[in-house]
Amino acid sequence: MNVRKYLQDHLPHILFWIAGLLVADLLLWLAPGQRLLSWPTLVYLDILLTVFFFIFMVGVYFYRARWYRGIQQREDAGSDALNWPLTGAQNEAQQYTQDYVNRILQLHREATDQLLQQQEDQLAFITRWVHDIKVPLAGLQLTSDHLAGQVDEETYDDVTTQLERVNHYVEEVLYYSRLSSFANDYLLRDHNLREIVATALRSQMNGFFSKHFQLSVFDEDYQVLTDDKWLLFIINQILANSVQYTPAGGKITITAGQDKTATWLAIADTGVGIDPADLPRIFQKGFTGQNGRQVNSQATGLGLYLAHTMAERLGHELTVTSTPGQGTTVKITFPFLSYYGDDQATVQAPKLKK
Repeated sequence: MNVRKYLQDHLPHILFWIAGLLVADLLLWLAPGQRLLSWPTLVYLDILLTVFFFIFMVGVYFYRARWYRGIQQREDAGSDALNWPLTGAQNEAQQYTQDYVNRILQLHREATDQLLQQQEDQLAFITRWVHDIKVPLAGLQLTSDHLAGQVDEETYDDVTTQLERVNHYVEEVLYYSRLSSFANDYLLRDHNLREIVATALRSQMNGFFSKHFQLSVFDEDYQVLTDDKWLLFIINQILANSVQYTPAGGKITITAGQDKTATWLAIADTGVGIDPADLPRIFQKGFTGQNGRQVNSQATGLGLYLAHTMAERLGHELTVTSTPGQGTTVKITFPFLSYYGDDQATVQAPKLKK
């Protein structure tokens, strides 16, 4: 509380004091018989009493300021203040406020603990369900492998494609449930980008074959600082979208490159594209977009949300450009590390000059 707000808060008291002085002066001046005090004496008395009142107000301000500074410190602490009870009440009014605030904090802690417990229970259930469902899925995969050569090629491709989609959705649920514990489940190391892309392509190969896609992949080797498991999931999400939203006979082009500040990976398709009005919202959880709803009515809107969130936490940048009816390009940028403010530094160890 600053001086201006303090004076505003005590304005009624100040006005009452001034009015009291005027009434007292008037009564002493109009006292019957003879005037008790002359005007100069009354003015001197008023000034003296006002000085004492001012000293009293200043003392109260500095005394109360300690309590308000404590409140200001908690306000500046933001969310950390939720575990910082209010103390130091100096009177009954402040004690009432202090008890109310601390009761709210206690209720908040209890509600937070309950919510965290519910989330832990839900996460445990989802994780167990994902692992349990993988057993029958593996059995179905073996069954589909036995069908090869026993059914027509179109039916076999359709079965394997649907199994891949189910596996993709199961993985999506599993990784979504792990977002809250991401900090405990990643390891940044140098990885070969082409190897991670090749692994992702193998998992989407049935979709490529069933839709007769043309596929173009870069040949160069690039080292990127990342977590291979999480990056593989990001690339799989992007490729799965390309497969879903690109008509049969389309083309998927995967390129990579490097400049002075970063390595980048771009995945371009010739699919339906994204409406310009939808582009600012594609990374929002649950958003599917107009074209997405038309092509895939079962879309969850989690794919790009998960990919974008994971990329941010890994220190990567995910950007999307698209033209409706022509295709979409998703670009992942892997910025180089900067050592001691050197913008030209890379993730590789610097070479020493001889």
